[in-house]
Amino acid sequence: MSKKFLVKNRETIVPELTREIPENGIFSIGNDPSATLELKDNRVAPEQFVIVCEGTQVTLMCRVDGGQINGQSLPQGSLHNLQPKDVIGVGDYTLIFDTAESVEAIVSSFVKKHSAPENSAASDLSQKNQNKSRKKNGGQSETLDSQRSLNDVLEELRSDEKFYFQVEDAAGEKRRFYVESEEMWLGWSAAGKCVIGKNTADIEIPRAQIRKDWSGVVLYPLQTEAIRLNSEMLSEPHRLKNDDHLILLAKNNAQFDKTMSIKFHEPTALLVLDSILPKELPPPVLVKTASQIADNRLKSNADGGEADRQTIHSTAQQSISRGKSRIFGYFTLTEIMVMTAGTLIASVIIFFVLEYF
Repeated sequence: MSKKFLVKNRETIVPELTREIPENGIFSIGNDPSATLELKDNRVAPEQFVIVCEGTQVTLMCRVDGGQINGQSLPQGSLHNLQPKDVIGVGDYTLIFDTAESVEAIVSSFVKKHSAPENSAASDLSQKNQNKSRKKNGGQSETLDSQRSLNDVLEELRSDEKFYFQVEDAAGEKRRFYVESEEMWLGWSAAGKCVIGKNTADIEIPRAQIRKDWSGVVLYPLQTEAIRLNSEMLSEPHRLKNDDHLILLAKNNAQFDKTMSIKFHEPTALLVLDSILPKELPPPVLVKTASQIADNRLKSNADGGEADRQTIHSTAQQSISRGKSRIFGYFTLTEIMVMTAGTLIASVIIFFVLEYF
């Protein structure tokens, strides 16, 4: 059964923002025009949510803070398996996840209530004409729509699987720079614009070098006190994480240009993997030496004298020596020889049984 999002802006239904959830693929929500569902609100991030659709399972992933699910806040990187009637809140928008039939019924009722009778009649006539046209074309229209939506999903998958920087200037213009080379440069162009590219000729005043390897993207500042990372001065190489915010020293070196915002974005698949993997590795297992074993035993027996210490050291040393003399840490040489002889005898017996009986 297909699912849809019912979108409300300040409790008012917005029919044109109703979106169907694909059966398989990625569905993005944010205030960026490239998002699958664009929400025009300054409090909504360019990529606020990412929804991973795999058959009947629909997983919501929060890319940045500021969202809610059923009244509870969603921290960055959190995952939630969406169920019918789940309510997502961000900014002035409310998104209700439900079956397509339920959402269509609510939207249809809202449209009829707020539309004039003649507009409704004209809409019905237009819908009938479209249905007739589809029947004449033998369903070609539905096929083309399906192909377009599939292409959109594939294009979105390709774009989401790349590292990129989003640069926003004082006028609100947003530009994306994809990290497609192993080495790129960040700085100011001759026209005074923040640019990121692999061609150094396009950058008049470089501020940092960007390097991409198997583990991610690393930013190498070319000067001290020329870049702020998340409001802190960056003076050494730093591996960037999703939603890291950069501010560059202005072209005239006078002060930091806070009107220019630079945000780093990681691929969706990497964020999903990062949310699944453990945040910290368990501490390594340390092998105790004879001295450490003896000291630990003496702590439990504070009255032990020097003779006790020598005895404990000797016992600990013997136990460690026995452990080192074992093959593979488990078997002694005698045990290995016995097992080898037993294996050979068993092989001979099996051979004679198969050969003569």
